[in-house]
Amino acid sequence: MRVICVSDLHQRFFVDKEEKEKMDIFYSFLDVLIANPPEKLIIAGDLFDVWFEYSMVIPKAFFETLHKLKMLTEKNTKLIYISGNHDFVFKDFFQVYLKAEVYNNDYVFICGGKKYFVSHGDEYTTNDLQYHMLKGIMRSDISHKLFGLLHPDLGLRTGKFMSRSSKNFRKSRKSLERQEKGLIDFSNLLFEQGYDYTIMGHIHNPRMIELEKGTYINLGDWISFYSYLEITDQKVELRYWK
Repeated sequence: MRVICVSDLHQRFFVDKEEKEKMDIFYSFLDVLIANPPEKLIIAGDLFDVWFEYSMVIPKAFFETLHKLKMLTEKNTKLIYISGNHDFVFKDFFQVYLKAEVYNNDYVFICGGKKYFVSHGDEYTTNDLQYHMLKGIMRSDISHKLFGLLHPDLGLRTGKFMSRSSKNFRKSRKSLERQEKGLIDFSNLLFEQGYDYTIMGHIHNPRMIELEKGTYINLGDWISFYSYLEITDQKVELRYWK
């Protein structure tokens, strides 16, 4: 088996020079996957900087990304999509048109006899109270219904002002360490339950850490690092496309 994991592309629906460069790189990556398709492609959240699924509308800027994902699934790659903190309002587009499996929080699979737990990770960060409070509001049914009443042009443009998906926006090292501590502590709990690997995103800090009873992996992002994880029956490797 061959499994590819990515997260935190944060594709925007307004395109400037930086965004075009990022997307050209990502499309070259998808083209190689289409030519040599893995058994699974796992997207661990925040593929899009904003994804709110209206009943009859999707952002036209995302067409090429969705088309390439469709081409990949037509090559019998199973697409797994785990909600992030920027793309969590899913109805049925991915399931019906891309034949994807969509998960709100986490996904578990076994490869080469090892047990993997995959999540975007925002649920498990620590020292991030303001974000967790905002998340509760944004994910409420009332918020979804109210946002859904807005015209798509207005609703999606609102997301532009919430975007911080730029190379110029980086968390401080101290803040990053505080938040990642929660991911590592949660991983240790999972290792006690028999998991061998945890795979997270969210904090944009690509690395693998061998802990006492398992391995914690952060997928990084496709804004600064162009990082992804490749898993086979024989090895687990954090790689960089650019």
